[in-house]
Amino acid sequence: MDEKSGLFRLEDSRLRDAASLERLILVVAVATLLLVSEGIEVVQRGDRRVVDPHWQRGLSYLKIGLRAVQYALSRGRAVFTRLTLYGGSDPEPLSGRKRPPPAPQRTLEVGWKLVFRPPS
Repeated sequence: MDEKSGLFRLEDSRLRDAASLERLILVVAVATLLLVSEGIEVVQRGDRRVVDPHWQRGLSYLKIGLRAVQYALSRGRAVFTRLTLYGGSDPEPLSGRKRPPPAPQRTLEVGWKLVFRPPS
């Protein structure tokens, strides 16, 4: 839902031709991948409250990642130094919200990490 209206506001682009829409969707997909990865890293490090002081309201990893990037850039820090996605269940699920029952494990749990280094 973040991609549609909550963050990227795709409707506001008013693009109608297929080629332009495809390019926009590609950019949004890459941005989503990077921001979700950053959001997961923030939660894994235990720094969620730095970028989300009202953490119980349940921001998505995408929005946590966006706030983390904004926070880092406002302080002159590096961003997107690693790309990390973990398999399995949510490391910090929200409490108090109704969630559907967990689906049976039919997928292989994998995780990977890609570390970006400056060229030497």
